[in-house]
This record gives sequence, C-alpha cells and structure tokens, in this order.
Amino acid sequence: MHFLFFSLIVMLYSMNSREIFGHNLRHFRKLNKLTQEELSEKLGVTALHLGRIENGKSFVTAELLDSLCIIFNVSPATFFYTAQEFSGDDSLFAKIDSIIDEELDKLGKEIKEKIRG
Repeated sequence: MHFLFFSLIVMLYSMNSREIFGHNLRHFRKLNKLTQEELSEKLGVTALHLGRIENGKSFVTAELLDSLCIIFNVSPATFFYTAQEFSGDDSLFAKIDSIIDEELDKLGKEIKEKIRG
C-alpha cells in the first residue's frame, strides 16, 4: 500500500525522483550546517554513498529515510517536494503529511499484531 502511495507522489513530478530527493537532502544538510562526512557518520554510511544519493545516482533505503527524517525533523514526503511545490499551497502538503502519518500508524499496528501472533 505504501509503495502505491509513494508511486503516486513520484508520478506528480517531471523531474527524476532520485534527483528531487538528492537535491532536498543536500538542502537540508546544508541548512543544518553539516558536511557530507558529518551526516554520513550520523547515518552510518560512507560520504561517497551520501554523495551518490545527493547526486541522484543512488537511492535511500526505508531505514535510511527514517534516520534522515529524525535528524532533520521532517516527514518522509518532504524529501519528494520540488521547489515549485514548496512555494505552493501548504494545505496540500499538510494533507499529504497527514495521510503518510495515518498510513505509518496503521502499518505499525499491523506489524505489532503480527508479532504478537
């Protein structure tokens, strides 16, 4: 279900999703005054790998995305917004964030139920 939702978001962009993600990652890294080396150390990846993500050559795992969201205090969807969308209607972004939060809560509950048997 999450794959379909993120696929829908990605389809909204004319730019490659890896490039959008990488551009936004670089933006948040610089905004927080972190070097690639500093951020890669926090994430437990090499600076080379982080550079490849920022350049749109590689993509993050779900675990790495979660770590980035915690470090920068943003929702996962934030990394997929284009510059044009950042200056757009905030209600759309709030709705997207709300849907993501709801879906993550549902998924968390499903996983806990499966673990408990």
